[in-house]
Amino acid sequence: MLVVAAEYLTYAEAVGLYHRLHDEAGIVSLVKNYGPATLPFGDGLYFRLLIEEEDVAAAQSIVEEFEQRRTERAAVRCPYCGSYHAWPAPATDRPWYKRLFYAGTTLYRCQQCGQEFSG
Repeated sequence: MLVVAAEYLTYAEAVGLYHRLHDEAGIVSLVKNYGPATLPFGDGLYFRLLIEEEDVAAAQSIVEEFEQRRTERAAVRCPYCGSYHAWPAPATDRPWYKRLFYAGTTLYRCQQCGQEFSG
């Protein structure tokens, strides 16, 4: 019987996990549409990955690592000096044209080199 290994995945995440399970543990899985229907075709918005019940124990560590990577926020790195000491720049310190140009994005300031960049 098939059981859910992971759900609410994008297509790219589902295919990536499918390949990891197959390559690392030899587990054959099934990627299936899931979630609310989208227009115009009615396919599910998300995907779920199904595996056989006897493969659950072998897949557990791979799926747990995948879920942890998927949910943790990637560290912001300065593209100029490579430092990880970059924090969001306060919006009040920016001139109006920068607020307009960077509207909808987060502007970061590197604490090491002082450069600003969008993330």
